[in-house]
Amino acid sequence: MLKNFLKTKKKKAIRHSQDGRSHLYKMLFGYLISCIPASASAPQLIQLGLKVSGKKVGEVFNIYLLFEKYLTTFESERFNRGTLRESIRQRFPAILQEAIFNILFVSETEQKNTLAIEFLRSFLLAVGDKFGRAGEGYVEKKLNELTTMQEKIREVEIFRKLQFLSFEVFQFVGGNYGEALAGKIFEKTYEAFSSSYKELESFPYMLTLIPKEIVDREHLGIFTQAQIEQVFLEKLAESEQLNIALDQKIKENEQTQKLLRKNEIMLSGVISSALDAIVLIGGAGHIIHWNKAATEIFGYIESEVKGRTLMETIIPLAYQYSTWNGFKGFAGENNDSFVNQRIELTAIRKNKEEFPIELTITGIRDENEFYYSVFIRDISLRRQREEELVQMKEKAEQAAKAKSQFLSVMSHELRTPLNAVIGITHLMLQSQPREDQQEDLRTLQFSGESLLHIINDILDFTKLDSGKIELSAIDFNLRELTQSLYQSFTYKAKEKNIVFDVEYDEKMPFMVKGDNFRLSQVLNNLISNAIKFTKEGSVKLKISLVEEKGGDYDTKFSVVDTGIGIPIDKQGKVFEQFTQADSNTTRLYGGTGLGLSISAKLVELMGSVIHVESEVGKGSDFRFSIVLQRASVVEAETPAQKPTGKGNEQFRNKLILLAEDNTFNANIARRFITGWGAEIDVVADGWQAIEFVSRKKYDLILMDVQMPQLDGFACTKKIRKHFKDIPIIAVTASPKNEIQQDILACGMNDFVSKPFKPNELRSKIMEYL
Repeated sequence: MLKNFLKTKKKKAIRHSQDGRSHLYKMLFGYLISCIPASASAPQLIQLGLKVSGKKVGEVFNIYLLFEKYLTTFESERFNRGTLRESIRQRFPAILQEAIFNILFVSETEQKNTLAIEFLRSFLLAVGDKFGRAGEGYVEKKLNELTTMQEKIREVEIFRKLQFLSFEVFQFVGGNYGEALAGKIFEKTYEAFSSSYKELESFPYMLTLIPKEIVDREHLGIFTQAQIEQVFLEKLAESEQLNIALDQKIKENEQTQKLLRKNEIMLSGVISSALDAIVLIGGAGHIIHWNKAATEIFGYIESEVKGRTLMETIIPLAYQYSTWNGFKGFAGENNDSFVNQRIELTAIRKNKEEFPIELTITGIRDENEFYYSVFIRDISLRRQREEELVQMKEKAEQAAKAKSQFLSVMSHELRTPLNAVIGITHLMLQSQPREDQQEDLRTLQFSGESLLHIINDILDFTKLDSGKIELSAIDFNLRELTQSLYQSFTYKAKEKNIVFDVEYDEKMPFMVKGDNFRLSQVLNNLISNAIKFTKEGSVKLKISLVEEKGGDYDTKFSVVDTGIGIPIDKQGKVFEQFTQADSNTTRLYGGTGLGLSISAKLVELMGSVIHVESEVGKGSDFRFSIVLQRASVVEAETPAQKPTGKGNEQFRNKLILLAEDNTFNANIARRFITGWGAEIDVVADGWQAIEFVSRKKYDLILMDVQMPQLDGFACTKKIRKHFKDIPIIAVTASPKNEIQQDILACGMNDFVSKPFKPNELRSKIMEYL
């Protein structure tokens, strides 16, 4: 029952569709009949229009074309094809759903291509029905080609391809089954196709699809005289266009010949005037052409070298590449090819002088013949300049090394007396001097520390300029670092009656990883400058967390002051070497003009840039952002409490050995250490230190690294062979980063820089006692 129900439902749907189409056709032809005047004599046409119901779509379409032909011929004042079709499209939009009627509303090119594709598809299907599986593969292939062309139906060239396809299919059918049978299938297909479309304006073009074999068999009778004349005129116009195009091609060819001759003349001129030797050789390596530059470079004229091989002409026999079987080694007939590569060789002139050349070989194929163009450049002068550059580089490296050594020596020589100056000043301040003496001693202390700061700036600037500074990444407590800065600069700020404060973001962790030494150096420079150039008001250091991403902290550092400010046009200048914003700044405030330059370069090494915002008379804001990593070991979120050092209990009954060759520095260190309650022995060189260690048990050794006879590194290595546990602290004027590896390699525990501050030395000793 279900099957019968579905079949009945399907029949009803088809009947409903047919009823709807019949109604559409009835209304369409009612409109067309109304367009014919009552007085007109077209009764047969009107009868056809009244009887379209129940006819096939193809017949209905053909009847429409008859109406269109009548109206556009006898009622041409009222209608042409365009206006009639537009009025139908507007009145009966449902007509566009009928595939056969769509052809009325497309361009002429698309109309021609559509007709040709549908005709050839009908012909191929008829061939397939006639011969069954015998031609199934070929028919399917050509149907697929038609489908591909259907996608490009708006292109003019598609019609020409369809013409060729028609001839090809006819040849296939005629070749396999006979031309007579092929002609009958073609004619029968055409007759069925023409019944629907013969009145369409593009239908005469179907004549051009008919192969000449059918024309020879007098199949032209299937076309009307008017259709043949129309296509003939079209073909005549096409032939005229082809003739015009051919004339144009001839003219273009003449122009090409002229251009070719011009290029040949220009190329000949270029080759003749080229500064490089240009040699044309045959496939076997024999010289065919030799330009003027080749004569100047090698000394041979062209007539002397023509016919000779290139290798025997320009390559010395003494060299190993002369055994490469002539030119074959270059051309790649052996293992390696030098074609299309630039190589350097030793060549020989006619006068037997050997010299360096740069040689490039390019292959040229002309049908079955092969040539090579060889470009040769004399590089004697370039080699000479390269040797000079190498010598200059070696001299520059030697000069840089000498400079580095000089700076290292100067560092030691300057810091050593400074150690005595600063140390004695500290001792004198501790001995309760008179009030008038205190002012002089503090001036002396400030001057000594300022001189040390200048020396450090100059050394850091030199190392930055030569690229010798490398950043480290160690765990450190950022909060402790800022507290240390606060303690260091609070006293100096109070002296100027200004306020120094630190603002630490509560979201920022205490323990981080980075180069704390260089970060501290940058902040020291910025804070010191801010205090120096601020007469009243305040200086503030701000540390804030910008963003936490993964294990990294994007941290912003700002130093804000209410100082003299910097003019807008001078704000970029303050970061230049040896430069300050105003020529009076050095005279009024002092300084070398290196602090900001060094800070900017250090921040650049950290992957950032220092920015400045400033207004004259209102102050400045120096800020930068760097990425600090998460520390490997996380400590408590409060700074560790280290020994304050107010008591000297840790020094009692302790014996310390000081190895120091400078008497002044030794006496200063001795006075500090004994003043803290420890006993001390002093030796002047490494051998004495080894002798004392072998006779006494010391709790700690202070080791100068630069001593006569046996330096501190070598001395420490010898001590470590027998005494593994004695703490040994290096005391040196050399920068830590330059000797850190040597310190660790020889077995030292830590490092104190000269000139040392008493509290720094005291804290370091207490750490190991």
